[in-house]
Amino acid sequence: MAKLRLFANLREIAGSARVDVGSGTVGGAIEEVSVRYGDDFRRTVATSRVWVNGETASYDDPVGANDEMVILPPVSGGNRSMTAPATTLDFMAFLPFAVIAIAVLANLQSQQIWAAALVAIVAAWALDLGAVMSSRGRMFAPLAVVVTSAVSAMAAHVMGGTGYSLALVVAVVVALGWAVAFPPYRQVDVVSPLLLVSLFAGLGTASMILARSAHSPDPRAVDVFLVSVIAGLVLGSIVERMPSVPVVDPFSMTAVGAVLGAVGAAFLWDLDVVGYLLIGLGIAVALVAGRGFASMLRTGKVALTERPPGWLSSVDGAVLAAAIFFPLLAVIL
Repeated sequence: MAKLRLFANLREIAGSARVDVGSGTVGGAIEEVSVRYGDDFRRTVATSRVWVNGETASYDDPVGANDEMVILPPVSGGNRSMTAPATTLDFMAFLPFAVIAIAVLANLQSQQIWAAALVAIVAAWALDLGAVMSSRGRMFAPLAVVVTSAVSAMAAHVMGGTGYSLALVVAVVVALGWAVAFPPYRQVDVVSPLLLVSLFAGLGTASMILARSAHSPDPRAVDVFLVSVIAGLVLGSIVERMPSVPVVDPFSMTAVGAVLGAVGAAFLWDLDVVGYLLIGLGIAVALVAGRGFASMLRTGKVALTERPPGWLSSVDGAVLAAAIFFPLLAVIL
């Protein structure tokens, strides 16, 4: 019999995280457990994501005795489920805003506190990614990502611009070293996402450290970056929750918000407006590309029309933007 893994309120309804199913197709298996556990289960499954062996599945896909199905309810992707506890959801929905607040407040403090906050944000992001990957039956090592971020922060602080290049080496060494130390991580489809995430985390952390250091061409560079990213993410999120409007979509509005945020901040603080216009364009591209990056990691496919699962999926694009920010500063300003 195939194995079925359940999460969130589906697990609560079934009273178990794992159940056996005898049907030969995904749709048949879902119907089997829906009959077994009742109407609440069936209603939640209707809006859930389904994977087989870590890959997105359709109802017609076959399942065998050695296969593992995963059903992930909307609550795990940040959407509200009618049967999930409202207090928990309300708290978790504020996590992206908490990350923004931490970044803004830490930017007002010393370089050491700023570095610690960056590593903490990366840790939360890696844990969120790990939870989503685990729900798909995929292995992931958040600790490896955190180690890469911490070492990259120290390298950038001590070695300056050379530390940014070293972050690339650190990401490769940590990811491959993790695979050597732990055999289950040696598979290509396991180590590749870990290497990619570690690379973005390391470069993003090093970039943000350098953007606030003596090596930065502008002492207010991080201020502009935060305004640009926040403006882009907020505007994109607002449009995403609005009724469909012709010619307006979350991706274009995210890009517009990022550019306007960068230019507006530069104008307000009497900085190089043209330079930050170009940098804002780079941030905008990274934020939008981050949406594709998020869907690829979190669902196994590029699906830009759907919000990727996970409470901190919006941070994916911000990490990618952070990774390219210092090189943009160095080249443009």
